[in-house]
Amino acid sequence: MAIPPTNPEVPVIEAVKTTRVAYLWRVLLITFMGSMGTAVVTNGIAFIADQGLGYSGTQNLVLGLVIGATYIPFALFSGPMLRKLVRRNPGITTRRVLLGIMLLLSVVAQGPLLADRFGGTNAPLLTEAALWLMGLVFMGATGVQWPIVEAYLSGGRRSVDLRKAIGKFNIVWSSAIVLVYWMMAPLLEKQPFLIVSLLGGLHIVIALFVSQLPDDPAKHVIESHLDEAHEPHPAVYVPLLKVFRMMLIASYVILSVMIPLMPSIESKLGLAELWWTPIASTWLTVRVIFFVVFERWHGWHGRWWTPWFGMGSMMLGFALAMVSPNIGTIEAGSVNVMGVVLLVAGLSLAGVGITATYYGALYYAMAVGNADVDAGGKHEAFIGVGYTVGPLCGLFGGMVWAGGAGVIAVTSVVVLTMVGVAIANARKHTKSA
Repeated sequence: MAIPPTNPEVPVIEAVKTTRVAYLWRVLLITFMGSMGTAVVTNGIAFIADQGLGYSGTQNLVLGLVIGATYIPFALFSGPMLRKLVRRNPGITTRRVLLGIMLLLSVVAQGPLLADRFGGTNAPLLTEAALWLMGLVFMGATGVQWPIVEAYLSGGRRSVDLRKAIGKFNIVWSSAIVLVYWMMAPLLEKQPFLIVSLLGGLHIVIALFVSQLPDDPAKHVIESHLDEAHEPHPAVYVPLLKVFRMMLIASYVILSVMIPLMPSIESKLGLAELWWTPIASTWLTVRVIFFVVFERWHGWHGRWWTPWFGMGSMMLGFALAMVSPNIGTIEAGSVNVMGVVLLVAGLSLAGVGITATYYGALYYAMAVGNADVDAGGKHEAFIGVGYTVGPLCGLFGGMVWAGGAGVIAVTSVVVLTMVGVAIANARKHTKSA
């Protein structure tokens, strides 16, 4: 999920019909429930495909690659397309577009369960097709959905109010994903497609709250003496922002390699299906905790150790998680305890690094306040690049070297190259300043 825009004078659809600011509690409630639905596709679909379709790690990487690539064009071009649409059709509002998305998702989410229950002899093929269709539609629709929600969140809010709103936004959406992982656990083994169906039903509830939003997100009232863009910030914030933006993409590369392979890793460790998603939620839980830490503690502001700390934690945690099945021993019917401990440790470290990366990108985007550093559709598209590159690293790494080592090597090279280029550009900017 992207960072909300810091200066959204032109939200996803131009706000010409109202300047009323959306109630924060309503936007956060929509965010919480909407994030549960998004989590099933971006974080949980690999577990559902594993249990419901018998997918291997490689098949899950292919699934992640395709739906991740779908996210990019919808996130990148949805804003211009919707603005053109509203100019030609004055009756269309941002709220109505968001309402239509909720209803579309509630319908498409029923496909896998219906195909599984009533598909007859063709049920396996129909169910697989329905799951792929659901994933593609969800990723495309949420590429439009989240820039709109973020525009309602930030529209009409500035300075301290905007910072507080974004802080709450981060805690709310990240907490929802943890809850989804625990809620999936009892259904995963025997009713995996019911999970998607229930989340589709939740989108009907979301639609009720969306219907209470203003027609369009509020515009900012520009007050030059209060405008955050004119507040001084240390010169080091600009190069740090460049590094953190690239690291944010790199973090999604790591996540989109790790998550599709998690069912295979946990299966090799001998874990029962009931514990797959709760243990996999370790990094998500750590992320919520450290979102609060980074919001309250400001000692990392302007410090160059923060990106190194974030990158190091991410890479080490990722490596530990990937090699965990190869550490320790396992007998028939038992659990590789040492491997599980290593997996939890790796996921925890990855969670800390991913949090530092996300929050660093968020903070410096707000502090610098450049118009070209917004985080609407363009930033969502960057995240989509991470969703796409990650599975490619996993697939190529698996072909190069089996047993997880190839995946670690290829992913590390890609991530370190991305961050290295960002650091080189940041240093060039610093020297020329």
